[in-house]
Amino acid sequence: MPSGDFINAYFISPLVNRTGQYNPVNTITYAAVLFLVSYLLYEKVLKNRVKMDAKFALAFASFTVFASSIHVLEDMKIVSSDLLVTPLIQVWMYGLFLVLFPASLLVQKRTGLEYWKTLSSLTLVPSAAIMLFILSRAQNFTGLAYIIFSFTASVLALYIIRKKLPNLLSKENFSILSAHMLDASSTFVSISFFGYSEQHFLPTFLMDIFGPIVMFPLKLVVIGFVLYAFDREIEDKNLRTFFKVLVLILGLAPGLRDTLRLSVPA
Repeated sequence: MPSGDFINAYFISPLVNRTGQYNPVNTITYAAVLFLVSYLLYEKVLKNRVKMDAKFALAFASFTVFASSIHVLEDMKIVSSDLLVTPLIQVWMYGLFLVLFPASLLVQKRTGLEYWKTLSSLTLVPSAAIMLFILSRAQNFTGLAYIIFSFTASVLALYIIRKKLPNLLSKENFSILSAHMLDASSTFVSISFFGYSEQHFLPTFLMDIFGPIVMFPLKLVVIGFVLYAFDREIEDKNLRTFFKVLVLILGLAPGLRDTLRLSVPA
């Protein structure tokens, strides 16, 4: 297959035609690029400038909330652009963060206002406005109720595990897995009850065998293993926390988007 046809088949066509299908080729490529860009972001921009903690997690995740909210507007056809769909929306959100992060440090130096407050306010305020607009058009309250119920039940199960086995499930890992339970819940409800389909090849394969309920154990096993590997293999606490923040947003972004999307008419 010529290189042009290869790129078109595995990368351009799924994006332009809005099929939303992730194949093994583009999934592995996107994952590798995400890892490389994220590592460079940490080494060249973040390292030794800010502490990787809950404040940073909030600031970084706020850009994810912003991206997810805008993505739903594109789903609703209120706005339309290839730049507003995955993965391109994540690319320019990274770019926006790169521009605003140094500016937020300058504001902190000049005024004493902590950088994370500046970053969060610049993204969470418009995100809240967009989400209120989306929810003002919500009609599928049954779907929202199903997601809330399954999310609450799954997080409660995690909480019980954490109480019984605190050494197995730390507080920060509990928070990250909870974000992925939102993704699992929204996927499970959307596919089981409202005719949606999965975009990723591995969950699709497993769902064909076990049904959409497989999203919950799949998330626990895969994300649990990744977090365990981080805790075991990455000695630098700041770098380890940074990668955990990335795992957090990989669950929060689709979970929030799918939940909001399900609430409005298809």
